[in-house]
Amino acid sequence: MEAQLIALEKKIKQLISLIESTQEKNKGLETRLASSEAMLTKLESNMKEASLRLEKMIRQLPEENR
Repeated sequence: MEAQLIALEKKIKQLISLIESTQEKNKGLETRLASSEAMLTKLESNMKEASLRLEKMIRQLPEENR
């Protein structure tokens, strides 16, 4: 019985360690996700701005160059 309790305690400690490790990884992934989402928003904004500038430049071209 004692050996079973020791084995169970060991497994519980391993499980707790695994849970803590997973939580740390999740925090890191959440941080990376937030950073990626912010970068995506910035890139989308840059693309929209570039598109608007390009459209403006095209409108300024003489008609025969369009």
